[in-house]
Amino acid sequence: MKIELLKPHTHAGRDYLPGAVIDLDKDAAEWLIASGIAKPATKPSKPSEV
Repeated sequence: MKIELLKPHTHAGRDYLPGAVIDLDKDAAEWLIASGIAKPATKPSKPSEV
């Protein structure tokens, strides 16, 4: 599931900036969305690292 980060986040040892679109498994993606860290992706993008 693709999500867009709303806050900085580290996943799999990589740091991502807000606005980065990453592909995660459904459970992880839903947890980040419920936590206010991400939203469902609405734009195509490649991951942005810090």
